[in-house]
Amino acid sequence: MPGAPTMGSENRTAHPDTDWNTRPSSSSTHITVGMHSTPEEDLYAEAEAMQATMREALHQPKRKATPTATSNPTSPSTSPSRRAARNGVLHPSSSTTTTAAAAADKPQTSATHINGSDPPDTDHQSTTSPSEQQATPCSFDSDTSKYPASMTSSVRDHVYEGGLRYHAYRAGKYAFPNDEVEQNRDDMKHTMTLMLCHGAYFYAPVEDVLEEGAEVLDLGTGTGIWAMELGDRYPNTTITGIDLSPIQPNFVPENVHFFVDDFEEEWVDPENKYDYIHIRHTLHSVRDPKLLLERALRHLKPGGYFECAELLYSPQCDDDTLTPSTPYALRDWMNYVGAGMRVLGSDPHAILPLPEQMKAAGFADVQRTTHKCPVGVWPRDKRLRFCGLFLRTALMDGLRGTSRRPLLALGWTQLQIEMFLVDVRKALMDAGVHSYLALHVVHGRKPVS
Repeated sequence: MPGAPTMGSENRTAHPDTDWNTRPSSSSTHITVGMHSTPEEDLYAEAEAMQATMREALHQPKRKATPTATSNPTSPSTSPSRRAARNGVLHPSSSTTTTAAAAADKPQTSATHINGSDPPDTDHQSTTSPSEQQATPCSFDSDTSKYPASMTSSVRDHVYEGGLRYHAYRAGKYAFPNDEVEQNRDDMKHTMTLMLCHGAYFYAPVEDVLEEGAEVLDLGTGTGIWAMELGDRYPNTTITGIDLSPIQPNFVPENVHFFVDDFEEEWVDPENKYDYIHIRHTLHSVRDPKLLLERALRHLKPGGYFECAELLYSPQCDDDTLTPSTPYALRDWMNYVGAGMRVLGSDPHAILPLPEQMKAAGFADVQRTTHKCPVGVWPRDKRLRFCGLFLRTALMDGLRGTSRRPLLALGWTQLQIEMFLVDVRKALMDAGVHSYLALHVVHGRKPVS
């Protein structure tokens, strides 16, 4: 926008835990954009093309799959983490491939999960052999009587409220929907975060470990897009994604596995198992972050890293277009939703005390990096304009779903919510307010001794 100030890409306020190294430990080659002003209409067109490419990549399998007669493409790709104690009910295709036969020699858990194909990566040429480019998907047994009752009723189904769809497993634990709108928002936030972090999938220094082969745990994996892209980039590494919702694709990289589980319950995985534990855009819904950190520390290998990336939902501004006394419905909405989330049992600003909590839990070398993500397309920098467009769209599309449960918890009626959101939408589209949200990325290492 002509006359708009140029916003710095990072918050450079002095902080003992903040690392301002702009060189990420990993980078993405498919999100590089020019650094010049671009009309908003062109940004929309480019963003829509980017989203279409992402959707096509996620739903077009690269490896050939051999479905079985009992395959159910609508089945969830996961099972609860009490998986070590459950009877396995999935079976591979009778027409096995070399990859499937090799996998059969490995120890199998009793978990039910999909191990299928990965989507195409248009920016990297495949180096896998033809035999490796085939995978055998697993499917849910057609005889549902073999499943525990909790799996058929709580994992494979969904809960519907007010025209919105929510997870049924541990219903109510997560306050926000899991429908198509929310899944698109998750993918938008993924792209926004990558662009904001200059293409980095992580800031913890784990690049060499992932190249050699590591165990990675992704908490609150959502659509699984981060886990799948990481699996494509590091084929020697095994990535496990955990989420309450079975919304991940059926075809995934062979080294990526998804499970429906509540990671706030006791983990059945052995201690000292993981090289890297990752959580992103989820900490705001964790009921007990301190307990989560204790579990993560136990299950990390000595020298392993825990990393959390989270937006702080509190609009900030570096000029006089937004002051503490300026009427701003978006800020009011975030405050009200935050109050409702506290009523429901979580802290929307849990990222702020996280560095000190990690130190108290026993982590070493704790560092925090902060980036500014504009709300809207007001910056001159094209990369930041893209970030702002994705953030504004994600907020706009999620207003109804994000508001319902938290504001109902405050005693609002649905009519009051809808009337209030009219002003919030206007505030989101107000290009005269140069607001931004801060993205905090915090990581720390489990001591070797």
